[in-house]
Amino acid sequence: MNAKKIMFAAIAAASFTACKKNSDPNIILTSTASSGSASVQFNGLAGSEPGSSAANAVYIDFSTDKTTTSLRSGWDLGFYSGSDFRVILNNTTSAGAKVTSKYDLSTVGAADTIGLTLATSQTNPQVTDLAYFDNNSGDINQTVIPAVSAADAANPVIILNRGTGGSTPARAWVKLRVIRNGSNGYTVQYAGIQETTFHTYTIAKDPAFNFQYLSFENGQVSVEPEKVKWDLVWSYSVYRADFGTGIVPYNFSDLIAVNYLAGVQVKQMVYADANTASAAYTAFNRDSVNVNPTLTGKWTIGSTWRSTQPATGARLDRFYLIKDANGNYYKFKCLAMGVGSDGGTRGRPQFKYTLIP
Repeated sequence: MNAKKIMFAAIAAASFTACKKNSDPNIILTSTASSGSASVQFNGLAGSEPGSSAANAVYIDFSTDKTTTSLRSGWDLGFYSGSDFRVILNNTTSAGAKVTSKYDLSTVGAADTIGLTLATSQTNPQVTDLAYFDNNSGDINQTVIPAVSAADAANPVIILNRGTGGSTPARAWVKLRVIRNGSNGYTVQYAGIQETTFHTYTIAKDPAFNFQYLSFENGQVSVEPEKVKWDLVWSYSVYRADFGTGIVPYNFSDLIAVNYLAGVQVKQMVYADANTASAAYTAFNRDSVNVNPTLTGKWTIGSTWRSTQPATGARLDRFYLIKDANGNYYKFKCLAMGVGSDGGTRGRPQFKYTLIP
């Protein structure tokens, strides 16, 4: 193991150790949820790829007991359906981009890519690499591609490395421009770096979804469910780490992101050990919810539910309180993830969740 990975493991272990434990248990016993409980296994594997590079992202909607899978490499850009005009990169393939000072696709060529990586190293990531990726907090106002201006001429050419994160096959880089298509959509102009003619595609906003998605090979594609029909997504993604010299972008497997744009909220409940956490999960009820308010944010779960260094697998000393977009509450925990001796299959983690009535 290289020195930076050892340092990262130590930092991660220290941060978890420092996390304040909840009192055992922080519960007022009046009733126990007894319905809406399910166990589920996420199918992250699309083929024979390693579980640590699972090709699928898996979305779950607790209220319908439904999971939805989509290929991480199946899309390139996401177009925001909210009031602003924003475009996101594919963080699940670790796609990186640079904004050029040019406004005409035909004037951008191979010379403009000299010295660019638009990627980060897994063994030697740099603080300066952060500039290639959308802000990993999920803040829609901090995307690499600037807010799309109503003035067509003000929208610059972007150079895009479509990403190779999680064993995604390398693909040709792309140059692109995004302009507004009226008051409710986008027009994308794109081409290969050395191509002199470009392709055009239009994307309409749909308020039922957080984003509409584009694949350069397949046009508009379906990726995530309607925004009120999913709560969490499990996937590989570029995230962040600190090896002692500052925050750097770092590729993680088995991350869980929250549907924060639709208002889903989470609170992590950490206990002294697995047995205490199991008992608390069973007893946790509506009165418990009242004294444990949930928090906003894309990464309120993130990687905290599992450990890969040291290889302990699912962290059984914790579970999560989830508030969905409709105000329903669930308790959610991991049973196995396939690391160490937890009995699971990497790439097909097992979870349990229960409605709190």
